[in-house]
Amino acid sequence: MPEGDSYTRAAARARPLLVGKEVTGVEGSAPAVRRHSRSILGRRVEEVRTRGKHLLFDIDSGLTIHVHLGMPGRVRAGSGRLAVRDRGPLRLGLTTEAGSVWVLSAPTVEVARRDEIEQRLERLGPDLLADEFDWDEFRRRADRYPGERTVSDFLLDQRVMAGVGNEYKCEVLFLEKLLPQRTMDGIDGTKREALATRARRLLLPNARRAVRSTTGRPDEGAWVYGRKGLPCRRCRTAIEEEWVGDPARITYWCPTCQA
Repeated sequence: MPEGDSYTRAAARARPLLVGKEVTGVEGSAPAVRRHSRSILGRRVEEVRTRGKHLLFDIDSGLTIHVHLGMPGRVRAGSGRLAVRDRGPLRLGLTTEAGSVWVLSAPTVEVARRDEIEQRLERLGPDLLADEFDWDEFRRRADRYPGERTVSDFLLDQRVMAGVGNEYKCEVLFLEKLLPQRTMDGIDGTKREALATRARRLLLPNARRAVRSTTGRPDEGAWVYGRKGLPCRRCRTAIEEEWVGDPARITYWCPTCQA
């Protein structure tokens, strides 16, 4: 599932193939790609960057290609052509002399002037994967979060902090010993900061790993996510599953460790 670390890894794979190089090929089914292909072809890629769960390709024409992978999207990068087994709806393909980057199945691929894209992304909270996390801005947004919403909603709300998806939500709540159904009116500022700290501690190492692990052990990928009915890795209680939040998302937790 693409979360903040997935985007950071994708950007790292794409940079050596695109940054500073002339675009020699543009393809893809996204309407914005077809509409702006002439403004991208023959131009240089200035930067490949991320903002939470958003991937951005800056072109020296002043345009930016904005990609949100959603649930099904993925990014492939390489020096050859896209393998047949990787073909799925090809939404964006960029080719340079060094290789190609393909965005598959992503629901959002848009092209606009850089300032327009930046304006659209202003709603996002501080990026958990940034070198320096903006704690003041996070506190401002976290303090005004509605008390009746669940802590699950809080972690997933990209307007508070950007980068957490459903898997990290479950893992953070397990490690912070909070039931996912808890409402925010019972969670003080110190605990809200602890949630952001924990999310950052999980995301940053995984942005550098080939295989995601929140336990720190490659043979044990997750504490609770996707483990319904299996014994908790700490207390051996069976992991539970329920749809939680608004909108509801599938959620896993340990009823003993998170009581």
